[in-house]
Amino acid sequence: MSENTAPAIDRTIYPMPMFANFAVADIAAATAFYESVGFIALATIPGPDGTPALVHLRRMKYQDLLLVPGVARPGSTTVSFSAGGADLITLAETLRANAFPGARVEGPADTAWYTTDLTIDDADGNRIILTAPRMAEIDQAKEWAKTFEGDWVGKN
Repeated sequence: MSENTAPAIDRTIYPMPMFANFAVADIAAATAFYESVGFIALATIPGPDGTPALVHLRRMKYQDLLLVPGVARPGSTTVSFSAGGADLITLAETLRANAFPGARVEGPADTAWYTTDLTIDDADGNRIILTAPRMAEIDQAKEWAKTFEGDWVGKN
């Protein structure tokens, strides 16, 4: 992928089918990190003392994260999102160049299931994986999918 074809971020408040809660030690630093990944701070909700009790982040429709102050358990939370047209090579290079303290970027790397994944850990050990289909191998992926068991749309 060489250009970002992702749509503009939808800022509508709608019922979310799923979102992840990430406990973070420094909510401002974590917000800045996720903004560098491509999320926006949709809403910041203050606690009783006026400091942020929750930051609602969004990257694309249905790609929402809630940051809450707390003690994270590194490696306890992983969320995978569609890359949505993002150039994973450029994003990885940008994140590495920004060198957020404690953050880790792995990949992008090809998987055995015909995707390319970029693994991103924040300073608290929360992990997101951005995944994109390898379009050059879509025919092989379709043949491979014929071997799957289950009752899913598009199987045949």
